[in-house]
Amino acid sequence: MAKRGKYGKWSEEDLQHAIRAYSNNIYGLNQCQRVYGVPKATIKRHSDNKNIFVNGQKKFGTPTTFNIDMEKELVSHILALDSLFFGYTITDIRKLAYDIAEKYSLNHKFNKEKKMAGKKWFYLFMKRNPNIVLRQPEATSMARAKGFNKENVMSFFDLLEKIVDQNKLTANRVFNVDESGFTTVQKKPQKVISQKGKRYVGSITSGERGINTTIVCCTNAAGFYIPPMIIFKRKRKAPELEIGAPSGSIVEISDTGYINSELFVSWLKHFHSCVKSTIDEPVLLLLDGHTTHSKNLEALLFAKEHGIILLQLPGHTTHRLQPLDVAFFKPLGLYYIQTQEKWLRQNYGKTISQYQVTGLLNEAYGRAATIGTAENGFRGSGIWPVNRHLFEDHHFIVSNNLNRSPTPNENVSEDMENDQVYLNSKTNDMEENKNITVTDKTINRSTFLKVIEEISPIPKTQRDTNAKPKKSAQKAIVLTSSPYKNLLESSRAQQTIKKGPPKKKLFSAAKIDGVKTKNKKIEKSKELEKKKILNEQGSHHKKKKLKNIPSTSKNVGNVSWYCPLCQEEKIIDMVMCKKCSIWFHEECLGLNRGDTFEECHWCTEKSDQ
Repeated sequence: MAKRGKYGKWSEEDLQHAIRAYSNNIYGLNQCQRVYGVPKATIKRHSDNKNIFVNGQKKFGTPTTFNIDMEKELVSHILALDSLFFGYTITDIRKLAYDIAEKYSLNHKFNKEKKMAGKKWFYLFMKRNPNIVLRQPEATSMARAKGFNKENVMSFFDLLEKIVDQNKLTANRVFNVDESGFTTVQKKPQKVISQKGKRYVGSITSGERGINTTIVCCTNAAGFYIPPMIIFKRKRKAPELEIGAPSGSIVEISDTGYINSELFVSWLKHFHSCVKSTIDEPVLLLLDGHTTHSKNLEALLFAKEHGIILLQLPGHTTHRLQPLDVAFFKPLGLYYIQTQEKWLRQNYGKTISQYQVTGLLNEAYGRAATIGTAENGFRGSGIWPVNRHLFEDHHFIVSNNLNRSPTPNENVSEDMENDQVYLNSKTNDMEENKNITVTDKTINRSTFLKVIEEISPIPKTQRDTNAKPKKSAQKAIVLTSSPYKNLLESSRAQQTIKKGPPKKKLFSAAKIDGVKTKNKKIEKSKELEKKKILNEQGSHHKKKKLKNIPSTSKNVGNVSWYCPLCQEEKIIDMVMCKKCSIWFHEECLGLNRGDTFEECHWCTEKSDQ
C-alpha cells in the first residue's frame, strides 16, 4: 500500500496493470491500490484520461492556478519592469496574480478579502521559476538613469582607447581618483543577533549628528594606491589630527570639510610626487566632472606641464564607469563602520571625535585597499582592460526609455519596441499567437499579454509641455587638451570683464569705538547733517553751491573718519574746520602733522562772497 505523501513510488507497469484491472471490473479501486501499490486517485484519474502531463512527464499534486505558459508570460513582464528599474516587490506580485485570476475567472484559493495571492503561492512560484530571485536594488537617481546612455558611454570609450593607444599606456599608468565622505557617527549599524520577538533592538552610536571628513583616494589598474588625503572640517589645523594617518598620506582642513580647488591642486602635486610622471612618460588620471576638477585652471596647467592626462568621465555615469565607486568605497565604508563599533565597545561611554577619525580610517583603509579590489574595479567598469563591450544594449534600456521625447498622440518608439522584443526573447521562446490552455479554457497569448499590461502597465515617458529645458549632462572630455584649456581661459577672462572692478561701499557697516553701526543709521545721520549745513548757509544761491558737499557721520559713535574730499573713511590723522566743523584728512588737504588749519575752502569761498 502506498504511503500518504510519497508520490511516484510505483512503476509505470504497475499503473498499467491497475488501470486494466479496474477498467475490466476485475478489482475495485481499493483492491487495485492494495495489489499494485498505486493510489486510488491516480488510478481513477488515468482511467478517466484526466491526468496532467508537463513536458511529457507526469505532474503530481494539485494543479497550479496558472499553467507553465501563463507563468512564463508573468515572469517576462516582471523582468521587463525590473530592467526599467521599476521592479516588483513580493506584495506587488501577489496582487498581480490575484487580479489576473479574477480577470479570467480561474479556479483559485487566493484571499478575496486582501485581494492578493498567499505567501505560499509566491514561494512556490519562485521555486518553479529559478531564473528570478529576490534582490536588494541599488538606489539610482533619475539623473544617473538618464545619463548612463549609449552615446555618452561609447564616446567616452572612444577617447579612452585613443589615449591608451597613442601613449602606449599600461595598467600601472592608468589611475582613478575620487572623494568620499565619512562622519564621526556610523551611518548604518550592522545586523546583530538578538532575542526572537523582541520589540526594540538598539545599537550604540557615537552621536546623533556627525562631523564630515573627506578622504581622497586614488589607485591604478595594477593595484598601486596613492597615499590618501584626509580633509577635516576645521578653521585651524591641529597636529593631533595626523596621529594614526596612513603612511605617506597628507592631512588638510577646509571650512566645509569637502575638497576645493586649492586642495585639489595640493593633492595633484602630491600625486605627481608619487608617480613621477613626465611629458615623455605620461599617466592617465580618470576623474569626475566636479568643478574643483574641471574648472580648476591652475590644476589643468600643472597637470599639462607634468605629463598627467586628465580624462573627465561623462556626467552621471560614475556609478558604472568609475572603478573606485564600483568596487572600493562600499567595502571601505563597511570596514569604517566596523572599526567605529569596535572603538565604541573598547571605549565604553566615550564618543568619537575628529581626533579618532584618522586612526579609524587608517584601519579601514588598510583592509579595503587590496590589489584584488583595484583590479576588480577597473575590470568591472571596462576601463582596464579596455572593454566597451562590457555594456550591452539591455544596459541602456532605462536611458532609452527616459531620454525619448514623445509628441502628442505618439506611439511607442522604435527603440522601446526593440527593447521589449529583447526582453521577451530573453524570457520567452513561445510563438507570437500561440494559445494558452487553462483547464477547459483557451486564452489567446496576445490577449493575455494585453491584460497583464492593463493591470500592470509598463512606464512610458510622458511629454511635459511646461517643463523648462534642462542642461545636458557633461560629456567625456580630455581636460588637459589645448582646446579645453583655451576655452576655460577665455571664459575666465569674459567673466572678469563682465563683473568689472569691485564697487566701493561708501555706506557700509562700521564699528567705531566699539559701537556697531548699520547702513541705515549711517545714511540717516549723514542726511540730517547735510540738511543742517544747508540751513546754516541761508540763500538758495548758496544752497546750489553747497548741495554737492558730502556729509559726515561724526555723530555716530562720537568719532568719524569720513572725509568729504576723498569720500572715504580712512583711519588716519584728521583736522576740523573751525567754522563749519567738518573734519578732513590732513593728507587730503596737503597738510603735515602739526600744521595749523583754520577754515576749509568752502568757508573761504563763503567769506569772499
